[in-house]
Amino acid sequence: MNRPNGRDRAIHVGTDADWVREAAAASTVVGGSQRVASFDEAPTEAAVADATGARLVVCELSPESGVGPLVAVREALPDVPALAVVREADAVDDALAAGAADVFVRRDGVDETALLARRMDGVAASPADASLGAESTERLLDAIDDSFYALDADGALERWNDRFRESTGYDDGELEGMPALDLFAGADRDRVAEAIETVFETGSATVEAELVAKDGETTPVEYTGALVTDGDGSPRGIVGIGRDLTQRREREDRLVRLRQAVETITDAAPLTLFEVGPEGTVSTVRGETLGRRLGDGISSGDAVEETFADQPGMRRAIEAALDGESARDLVDVSDSTFEVWLRPALDEAGSVARVVGLALDVTEREERAVMLDQIQANAEEVIWISTPGKESMDFITDAYEDVWGTHPETLDDDPMSFVRAVHPDDRVEAALERQQADPDAYDETYRVVHPDGEVRWIHDKSSGVYEDGELTRVVGIATDVTVRKRRERKLRLKNRAVETAPVGIAIHETTDPGNPISYVNDAFEAITGYDGDSIAGEGVSALGGEDTDPDRVETLASAIEAGDRGSETLVLHRADGTPFWGRIAVAPVVGGDDEATHAVSFVQDVTESKEHEQEIERHLTEFGEVLADDLGAPLREARDRLNAATDDEPDEELRRAAASVETAVSLVEDLATVHSFSVEPRRLSESMRGSSAPLGSRDE
Repeated sequence: MNRPNGRDRAIHVGTDADWVREAAAASTVVGGSQRVASFDEAPTEAAVADATGARLVVCELSPESGVGPLVAVREALPDVPALAVVREADAVDDALAAGAADVFVRRDGVDETALLARRMDGVAASPADASLGAESTERLLDAIDDSFYALDADGALERWNDRFRESTGYDDGELEGMPALDLFAGADRDRVAEAIETVFETGSATVEAELVAKDGETTPVEYTGALVTDGDGSPRGIVGIGRDLTQRREREDRLVRLRQAVETITDAAPLTLFEVGPEGTVSTVRGETLGRRLGDGISSGDAVEETFADQPGMRRAIEAALDGESARDLVDVSDSTFEVWLRPALDEAGSVARVVGLALDVTEREERAVMLDQIQANAEEVIWISTPGKESMDFITDAYEDVWGTHPETLDDDPMSFVRAVHPDDRVEAALERQQADPDAYDETYRVVHPDGEVRWIHDKSSGVYEDGELTRVVGIATDVTVRKRRERKLRLKNRAVETAPVGIAIHETTDPGNPISYVNDAFEAITGYDGDSIAGEGVSALGGEDTDPDRVETLASAIEAGDRGSETLVLHRADGTPFWGRIAVAPVVGGDDEATHAVSFVQDVTESKEHEQEIERHLTEFGEVLADDLGAPLREARDRLNAATDDEPDEELRRAAASVETAVSLVEDLATVHSFSVEPRRLSESMRGSSAPLGSRDE
């Protein structure tokens, strides 16, 4: 305990003596840390009997002690003003009621020492009016949200609160004695100077100006000032409040923008803003769309019953709004549909002063809604709209039940339930994650398994819906491609069959002049030596050569041109010029309209069978030659002798023998005739025998 004496100017009761002494050192009234007497608890009268020069008591209060120490101080030193120090703002009223001249609420983030020094000066400077001054200081400096200020007669800052200091950005030392006009610039500085003069002349004034903070930032503030006088009425200075107008200006700007938006919308959109008075008269504020649909328009002063004579729904909604109920409904007006909002506006007494109505022409929207309902019910594809993360499925067509085998309502409770139907080998979770980032790149084909085990192939594709550059929705279409997949599988099977067929196959484009070949299989290349590139664009005549019968080639070309079937066996030539016997059969390829779209030719190497046939013919020829040589002469001699024997009335038997011999001679001569024809030039046969093997198996 530090014992007081006559030189002490302050008494401290509490535990934080160092802090109070530091504040006393900064105080202009106490004047030093050595002029503070500290007590752990409230001193008695005897303990402070020699402290007659004390100017104030600083008393710390806590939730545990309550106001007990302050009450004891006031009893011991009733004539010394007390400054109570509390931790909670809720304790302010109790401290004031216990006799505190002022209450200091401790808080983090501020310079508590400087603030305490100022409070000590304020309490010690005016002991006669300490109680009233303390309450006013507490209310103005700590409890209010606005800036408090006090100016001397020269317009320099004398007092201020925390809010004022925070708004200016200056510390207490910089604000002390600063001319108030230094916080303003330009025209605002002139307006504030005029307002200060007005206060001194009339006693009060209000002005709006931009406060310029230390860092250059400006804040719109409304300042209200009142004149302070001394006992004889002489002006001592100005006290007042500065209210930050930032939020008010923002609200005013929003209202202006809202008003402009309403005017723009009502002027540019099919929107009508109207009012209904409490007596039931209608007037248009902006927009004429509703009036035009009504035919005669909306005439100010007409009754609701007249204006909306043919719209009972509108009349009922207005009557409900006049009774204080807001309403929103769809109303048919002529051949149009309006969405109407009605809201009652109340006066100060709480009665309906008027009804504000807004009518939006939604005819096209409702027509689109009907169309959308038709699409939902009748579309064969599954059209869907969802949020990017599939939190909700906003729209899906009824075809979902046919394609997925599950009712669309299952997606309401679990938007991702469609994934569970995907075949285990066709998981799409990773693709759906990528869809969130780039929905336009999503293009997937997968299988879904119905509850009954049926499998469907699905082609699913999506694109993004963006608002202000932000992805808000994903729209997609899932098509059942099961039939197409089956056709593709059959087509692949047919393609493999064509590719691996042991007969050469060529496809001709019948829509192009000359019916050129556009495709050949491997067997065609093996038989003819022509691959697809080397024979592309050529007709069937490309297989001909010097030994080819041109008439037979023309017959095949004509059949292809006419879309008929045909077959010819003729000498063909390979790509290297070697001849071979080939059989070419042609047939049309018919489309769904029974029209030939292409032609196909089948090529076979029949050299071996043809040569076998020629070999048989050569053997027959040789046999004929032998028979003709060996039997011809004896038969002719027999014929001559028979003829001589039958000259003189031959008997019947001799005549028959002569006829038989004649027949035999004729047959032998026929065999000789056959021998005179060439079956095939020997040169061609020898050439074919050297090239009859498939190209891939011949010696190089």
